[in-house]
Amino acid sequence: MTPSKYGPFAYSTIIDRSALKWPDGKRIALWVAPNIEYFHLDLPLLGVAAPNVAAWAERDYGNRVAVFRMMEVFDRYGLRATVCLNSDICKYHPRIIEEGMKRRWEWMGHGLTNSSYPCDRPKDEQHALIQECLDTIAKSTDARPKGWLGPGLRENWDTLEILADEGIEYVCDWCNDDQPVNMTLANGKKLVAVQYAHQLNDFSVFL
Repeated sequence: MTPSKYGPFAYSTIIDRSALKWPDGKRIALWVAPNIEYFHLDLPLLGVAAPNVAAWAERDYGNRVAVFRMMEVFDRYGLRATVCLNSDICKYHPRIIEEGMKRRWEWMGHGLTNSSYPCDRPKDEQHALIQECLDTIAKSTDARPKGWLGPGLRENWDTLEILADEGIEYVCDWCNDDQPVNMTLANGKKLVAVQYAHQLNDFSVFL
């Protein structure tokens, strides 16, 4: 994306749009998108040198206990999740993938790990890391992700073009509306910004 003062979409006020209509006359759509992330104990966390034991343990609890309790709740109410997935989960915690596959979960790319950010790398390295994430998830789930949430919801000017080139159709980093936003990149490719409820993210709760 060419550096610009505004995003890759037209400005639109919600008061000037036609009403958004869901299939079958439904009045509301619920999208359940939990983050399942992998943090490396040997890397800094929250600006604290490794090992940041307390912060790391909170996050490891999610992969050992909390995610399976969430599955029980989703099962009880018949909810199917779209998971924002660090692909290192496929390598180090495959039981989570196995249980998610039983429930026909959809998997979004969310980087290799939340211990580092692809957008901090030069373009070719960022592209290789995004490709590795998507390829790893595809190998573990038999489906290549169509959606992306950047680790930390972070991007640089190259990220959207890389994602579009890798077959991503929607991104969740641009939390600027109540409705999906159509994005047009400089190369003419299209993406949709799906609104991820950042205010409900676990990090907001921690703070």
